Amino acid sequence: MKNNQEILDEFGRILIENAYDLSFSIIKENISFCKARNILEENIDEMIREYSESIVFNLLKIFEENEQFKLIYEENGKQVDLVKISEMLKAEPIIESGWIKRFSKYADEYEE
Repeated sequence: MKNNQEILDEFGRILIENAYDLSFSIIKENISFCKARNILEENIDEMIREYSESIVFNLLKIFEENEQFKLIYEENGKQVDLVKISEMLKAEPIIESGWIKRFSKYADEYEE
């Protein structure tokens, strides 16, 4: 078995490559597209929302696609794997009545 640092580094690499870097490239492309067309100000809120959604989506996707990492809820000694109790954990935040619409303080700014 890998040591603790190797495990953390493996998770960190997957997290950064598949959540941070992917989301960063999306916002960077959107900003470049809008700057080229002088429409940045009109679209900034939409880009921020999409960027935020993509970070959460890609983070949860890591747990769905890499079984060695788990998201565990524990209460009174009982453990539940969140990936196993959701049909598609990565989509929970962004579906029609998902976590963002129900729990975000910015939900009223959310546009379809």
